[in-house]
Formats: sequence, structure tokens, C-alpha cells
Amino acid sequence: MTSRFVPALTLALVMGCGSAGAEKGAADLTPPTLTDAPSARVEVATVSLIPAVRRLELPGEVKASADANLAAPLGGFVEDVLVKEGDSVRRGQLLARVDVASREAQLRVAEAQAAQAKAELDRAIALADGLSGQARLNVETQAKIAEAQVELARINLRRAMIVAPFAGKIAKVNVEEGEVVAPGAPAMRLVAVDPALIELSVSDIDVAQLEEGQAVRFTSLSSPLVVDGVVQRRGVAADLGTRTWSVEVAVPNADGALMPGMLGRVSLERTLSESGVLIPQDWIVTRASSRGVFLLGEDDVARWRDLEIEAFLTDQALIRSGLNEGDVVVSAGHRELAEGDALYVVRRGVCCEAGRVKY
Repeated sequence: MTSRFVPALTLALVMGCGSAGAEKGAADLTPPTLTDAPSARVEVATVSLIPAVRRLELPGEVKASADANLAAPLGGFVEDVLVKEGDSVRRGQLLARVDVASREAQLRVAEAQAAQAKAELDRAIALADGLSGQARLNVETQAKIAEAQVELARINLRRAMIVAPFAGKIAKVNVEEGEVVAPGAPAMRLVAVDPALIELSVSDIDVAQLEEGQAVRFTSLSSPLVVDGVVQRRGVAADLGTRTWSVEVAVPNADGALMPGMLGRVSLERTLSESGVLIPQDWIVTRASSRGVFLLGEDDVARWRDLEIEAFLTDQALIRSGLNEGDVVVSAGHRELAEGDALYVVRRGVCCEAGRVKY
């Protein structure tokens, strides 16, 4: 009797083991649920409101506020040179005399001829009844010509004396006493350096940030000199060759420390917002039709937020709309995210201090 039940019991045990193995295999083939998906490791930062300031730095070259090559238009014998290089002169000061003696003599001749013509005209008027109309007209014409010759001689005499058209410094003297110079040949160069001008060539991106009267700061590259100034002129059209705008900055230079040709940098700051949302540009994700960021949702999942950008400031972006104070933005690990991805936060910080997250 006992031997009959052993095979049956063995078969039952084998079938039972096979059923358990099948159930375990089926369990292993069950697909994982969404809750089993690994979380993306990210860093986040809480947005705060800070002043948005655009900082601009541009290379510039010092030049004179006035620069003139002075000459004697008629040329001639150089009688006197009354200044030397480096001299400071005032407006109207006599600098040199070129053939003044001969111009004075020409003036005396013209004045004598004018006096003679005037006397003849007076006699013609006294003898009005004895002169024909044409004769009297000729006398009147000669008197007018003589007067014009006097005025021309006076002009030539003034032009024989080289006079400073503005206050400044003598930068170059090209003539010496006793020389004979050609008409219009440059005799000396006069420059005005107070104020000094800083000449800039500005791109179309930066020129919109500059306005006449705007405060700026100039730093010399050849000395520790730093001086405040203002934008004096902004070009109204770009140079067709360089596609840049000419801008001039005026800076005080009473001691003449800034000399034409020196190089330096002009810097300025312009506040775009006293209290705005400013985030690093690399947080922003660009999609086909929009730009935005991923936020940390309340359920620790990624939430997409479209942004409207006011301006780009170096490596930061001023946000016009889309972010508010207190929003938590994914600052690292966001490039491969999708809406609804589970997030695992490895570090939290506050945005931003000097453009960087403060952890």
C-alpha cells in the first residue's frame, strides 16, 4: 500500500514546483511602472529680484577737442616766430609774422590811391555841369575800386599775421625766422586738450546704449589715470566701411595729462530695472517655437515655463515675463529634461550674486 502513494506524491510535488516557477517567471516579465523610472539628478536655484544693470566697456583713443594746422595763406618771408612747441596760448594771440612789412607797404599804396580817387571824385562833383554822365560814372567807379583795394590790402595784412583761433597748446612748429614759405604751407599746429575727447567706434548693438550727456568713465592704458566724463556726440549714421558709429566722450584735462594719441577704455553702467528677474543665459532652453526654463514642481517633477526676454546682459538675461520671485528654476542638468520628468535635487541655491548662484 505504501508504495502506491509515493509516485503520486512525487508527481504532485513536481507539479507544484513547476507552477511556482512559472509564476515567478511571469512576475519577472511584468513591465516597470512610471514610478520605477530613475529620477534626473539636477541643481535648482530660487529666483530673487535684483537690479539689472547693463555694463559696457569700449576701447577709445584720446584726441584734441580742437586741432588746427595754421598757415599764412599768401606765404612769403617769415619775419618772426613768437612761440615754440609746448607753449600755451590764448585765443587771438599773435604767433608769427609772414611778410608783414610788404603787406603794410601795399596797404599804404592802396590808401594813397584811394585818397587820390576820392579827390578826383570830389572835383567831379564840384564840376558836375562840366562833365558828361559817362565821365562822372568813370570817376565814381575808380573811387569805389580804390576803396576795395584798401580793404583787400587790409585783409592781406591780417592774413600775414598768424593768430591763435582758439586757446590751446602749440603741438608743432614747422617754420623758422628767415625762411620763405609757400602760400598755405602749414606753419604750426595748435591743439586744444581741455577738455580732451575720447573717440570711440561703436557697434550697432552698443550704440543704442549711448546717449548724449550720459555719464561715463575713462581709464588710461598708459597711466593709472581714471577720469569721469560725458558722451558729447553720437554719430547719426554708421561708417559704410566699418559699419560702426563714431562717438565722442569729453573728459576734463586741465593739467594736460591726457595727450592726443593715448589709448584707454570707456566704461559705463545703465540701469535697466531697479528690481528685476535676472538669470544666467545657460539656464534657458531653446525650442523650435519658444525659449524657456524648467521649474521644480511641487511634486518634484520638471515643469516647462515659457519666457519673454527683455534684454541680454553679457552672460545673463533680464526676464520680462514668465518668472516671478520665489520660482525654483532647474539650473543644472536641465538640457535633457522633458515635461513631467521626475527630479532628484542634489543642490539648492539662490539666484544670483554677481551672475552666479549662491549655494
